[in-house]
Amino acid sequence: MKQPPKNIFSLNAFWGHIIGIPLFALGLLLLFCPFAFKSYDIAFGGYSFHIVMIFCIILGVLLATRLPMIFVSRKTMPTQRQYWFMCLFEVLFCSGFSALYLWLSTHRTDAYFMFFGYSMVYLAMAMVAPYLILYQHFTILEKEEDIDNAGRLAFGEKIRFMDERGNVRLIVAQASILYIQSDENYLRIYYLDEGKITSYLLRSSMKRIEDLCAKNGLIRCHRSYFVNKNRVEVLQKEKDFTYAILDVPNTARIPVSKNYYDQIAAIL
Repeated sequence: MKQPPKNIFSLNAFWGHIIGIPLFALGLLLLFCPFAFKSYDIAFGGYSFHIVMIFCIILGVLLATRLPMIFVSRKTMPTQRQYWFMCLFEVLFCSGFSALYLWLSTHRTDAYFMFFGYSMVYLAMAMVAPYLILYQHFTILEKEEDIDNAGRLAFGEKIRFMDERGNVRLIVAQASILYIQSDENYLRIYYLDEGKITSYLLRSSMKRIEDLCAKNGLIRCHRSYFVNKNRVEVLQKEKDFTYAILDVPNTARIPVSKNYYDQIAAIL
């Protein structure tokens, strides 16, 4: 299943959403005054105060949803459908809390769901544009990064693996790497050297090399494994587990956990 751009769950995207979306909604609501408070005999000063309160509600909802999503995405990357469902729920919660606030603060006898309907329509219109702009922005960034990485790899760029002290211990071409396995406080890097499978034991952690791997086509397939996505030839499903079969004979099967299956399957 198609996935959203990975960068959309980064800290930069987090700040972009919790600042950009509420500010855009604030400006739009102040500009067009959609809630027609004139009919409730509320002056514009009062209206602007209510809109600022709605801005705070949107900010609070986005903080409550985006922070957990950052941590969840580090273990399991949501699908595109799950991401847009999350955006829909954000709009629903913002609308629900905003309608409740307006309903209570204006002391009206009208039904709550009338306020909810207005709130849902106006906030959806106010929030959909920044959602789409931010999504498109991070999609373009990811494509540019993929093109840049493909260009670098086409020229046989080397990957420099450093130990926990920052010392370079291994320099190897990306295309030669098969997979990386965690081994307690060490990493065992498997790669091809003149056609032979060779391994190197590096004192480091999976977390420390995560960004390096992501930039060089090595993807997480298990809590203890990174695999070169260009080397995966087959996904072999068995009763209790799934394994990645690489395109090099006599290479060990690489375990693929359920959390990373969709990510691996998408590249085949």
